[in-house]
Amino acid sequence: MGAIASPAEDEAMNTIFYGMIDKLVLAMQQLRRSRLWISIFRREHLPQTETDYLAMNRRNFFVHILPAAMNKKSLRTSYSWLWMGVTAFWLFVILVISGIYLMFYYVPSVERAFDTIRYIINQVSLGRFFRNLHKWAGELMVAVVFFHMLRVFYTGAYQKPREFNWIVGVVLFLITIFFAFSGYILPWDQLGYYAAKIACNIAQNVPFVGDQVREGLLGVSNCNNLNQFSLIRWYVIHVFLLPVLIILLIAIHFWRIRKDDFSAPPEEERA
Repeated sequence: MGAIASPAEDEAMNTIFYGMIDKLVLAMQQLRRSRLWISIFRREHLPQTETDYLAMNRRNFFVHILPAAMNKKSLRTSYSWLWMGVTAFWLFVILVISGIYLMFYYVPSVERAFDTIRYIINQVSLGRFFRNLHKWAGELMVAVVFFHMLRVFYTGAYQKPREFNWIVGVVLFLITIFFAFSGYILPWDQLGYYAAKIACNIAQNVPFVGDQVREGLLGVSNCNNLNQFSLIRWYVIHVFLLPVLIILLIAIHFWRIRKDDFSAPPEEERA
């Protein structure tokens, strides 16, 4: 059995503990008065009144991206279906982080692409973890974005004045599917090769401009001759074009959410 501390020892420990708490509080107070804090958050003290909150919302970027007012019922998990939109955003963040890690080892070459995937899985430190994280986060994001759109449609949150944001959401969903599809091609295994062939057949059957679309997406004149140009095009699409486009549309999507004061249940807005 351990020795029982004496009252004097307990008092000494409490003095040390509360002394550390006091120092931490003092450090936070000094930080809030520092030039760095004020330059970032534009306020020396925490807001106390509604006017203070509105002023902080106008001046502070980290708060300004949120609406000045939100309907309490729109924040319920039962209404938002477990915050599917927020979940989709954080899945995208996970995909970006894990994708950057994989880019350090992946080689977009028809001869080496599959070998680099095997190298990542079997020999790179945490390679299997990041590859599986990237794969499952991508597939889960497609499902989450679908259920998010289903929730928006079911609750009528796409109605006036949010029609434009609904269109942006539809485009984001299509880009998400395109993201997942392009990711299947990059390993250039049998699944990736035949996925590219399917994309080629679809592209060349586009009315009037099928040949141009096929050339642009795959760089070949015949779907039976997929080559290095085909893989490198999908690599650029996956790691550059689609990320730039989706980040731009996510920014517009969040901006519209803020301007529309979040999404209240339609029956309450009509009341």
